[in-house]
Amino acid sequence: MNISKVAVLGAGGRMGSLTGGLIAQNQLEVYFLSRTDESALKGVKRAIEQARSESIKKFIKVGNYDKNIEQALKDADWIIESVAENLTIKEGIYDLIEKHRSQNSIVSSMTSSLPLKLLCGNRSDNFKNHFLGVHFYNPPGKLLACEIAAHDGTSPAIVQFMEKFVTKNLHRKTILVHDSPAYAGNRIAFLIFAETTKMAEEIGVEMTDYLIGPYTGRALSPLATLDLVGLDIHEAIIKTVQKYTNDSMHSYFKIPRYLDHLIKSGNLGNKTPIKGGFYKKEREGKRLVYSIPKLQYVEYVRPSIDFVEQAIRKVRVGEYQKAFNIILNAYGREAEMLRKILFLYVDYSYRCIGEVADHESGIAPIDNVMGFGFNWAPPSLILEMLGGETTIRTLAKDILPQEIQRDYNFRKWEKTSGFGRYFIAR
Repeated sequence: MNISKVAVLGAGGRMGSLTGGLIAQNQLEVYFLSRTDESALKGVKRAIEQARSESIKKFIKVGNYDKNIEQALKDADWIIESVAENLTIKEGIYDLIEKHRSQNSIVSSMTSSLPLKLLCGNRSDNFKNHFLGVHFYNPPGKLLACEIAAHDGTSPAIVQFMEKFVTKNLHRKTILVHDSPAYAGNRIAFLIFAETTKMAEEIGVEMTDYLIGPYTGRALSPLATLDLVGLDIHEAIIKTVQKYTNDSMHSYFKIPRYLDHLIKSGNLGNKTPIKGGFYKKEREGKRLVYSIPKLQYVEYVRPSIDFVEQAIRKVRVGEYQKAFNIILNAYGREAEMLRKILFLYVDYSYRCIGEVADHESGIAPIDNVMGFGFNWAPPSLILEMLGGETTIRTLAKDILPQEIQRDYNFRKWEKTSGFGRYFIAR
């Protein structure tokens, strides 16, 4: 097996274009395919902005589904599907792929919200054999994680080859995951996102993001992250988990009424800058935030809470454990809300061991995907910062004590292990 030519279907979209750009940066020939040449060219522009270099253009060809797809797919060693998270749309794309692809080409989907076995259910055995999930994180130019998932019919040789190729040739941190709803990273992150969207109803968007801010172990606050991801993508992943899972945390995956209103109104986040999402900017640069009670945007005013400001000051000088001690010992409703999110993150991450990745790997795949896919402090690190033994006793009511204890002992973090990457003072 060898990959020298790649075709990206859906290259006009953000993830298709940025992934195609990443491949071109590594000097592989990439065909950017979209419904129109104009859409594909917009994708090329976005890829160049990511690379900060026009030199990648020499590795990119542009085409549309009507005129260019037959030749592009015939020549491609790897075909990437990155179209809308809609089963009907994807099935139409797979009809084209199966019609024109080489029998030796690898086909992958960028989805993490639709099961692979559902996507390829009506395909030929050869298609199924060469089909898998290769899920990059947004933006792939900055986030190194790449989840690789197989369905029951994927050839093990294809999985092994793609793991090595993506690691060596694209310089990704590859994580092997199961074909479970939302894979590993999105399954856990979107539980937290869902909980924070509900929290915003009670204390407001700006207070939620301030409270669950970068100082707690994330590069970007949760609701600001959803604006980057797209509120429509959030909805798609939440609905997928609702539909295809029935675990003990199933009830957490919900869309609040106000958020449903924003999505239906076309306020999807950064992809709709004029309409906005949780936030938007006016032309003069003023930042606005969505007021849920008023159902309109108001001027953003930074909140301030004593224990948060104290913790931020400790993070600013690298005293991360002291910052978490402040969080653990703070009183009041906001402190309880913050601790609930932190414990929920650890709790659900450990519950997912064995479901989203191999049981023998323990918490390690989840740690890697949260660290390299979201720039969040890995759950085992948060466990350590919360006081491992105490947290284990708190969570042991619902989690097998030996499971979390085993992984806690195995993943003990050294106090000097680059915490500044995750805990940011701002």
